[in-house]
Amino acid sequence: MLVRYADDFVCAFRYRDDAKKFYKELPERLQKFSLDVAPEKTQMMKFSRFHPNMQRKITFLGFEIYWFYDRRGQPCIMQRTAPKKLQSACQRIKEWIREHKHLKGRSFIVALNRRLQVHYNYYSLRGNSNSLWRFYEWAVVCSFKWLNRRGGKRNSFTWGKFTKAIKRLGIARPVMKISVRQPIIFA
Repeated sequence: MLVRYADDFVCAFRYRDDAKKFYKELPERLQKFSLDVAPEKTQMMKFSRFHPNMQRKITFLGFEIYWFYDRRGQPCIMQRTAPKKLQSACQRIKEWIREHKHLKGRSFIVALNRRLQVHYNYYSLRGNSNSLWRFYEWAVVCSFKWLNRRGGKRNSFTWGKFTKAIKRLGIARPVMKISVRQPIIFA
């Protein structure tokens, strides 16, 4: 099986010998088209439903894909935001909040919501709600911290006042949507 998006792809094989043969011939085949294999991204690994655990995971397009047991005890494919991607997204939103803390209340919330919604739209997949909520909570905490530092005034907001303000103004919360993207299925 081949899962491809632009210039990234994942190949799945049933038998190890087939995978080894493909892995060996891939660089030669790509060389014919003046393309190279990125060694830091290329690897061969066992990814089987018969051995579900977090040690065998694939990172693809910002998602970490792994086998896990569902509520009924059946092995299933799970996807979550890759930890490095979540960390960099949190860092970017923190920097944006710090640089734009001077905006007035409504315009700040509208601009923040735009950024949050972009993140939610991309990473909103079944099983990824924990990562989405971590990102949301991080954005709320950073907003509280940096909005309290506006104009040199310390502690212009208390948590109670801030919570009422964000409820009234409406910071975008993660909503799990059915994604248009097809799930990645390995058998």
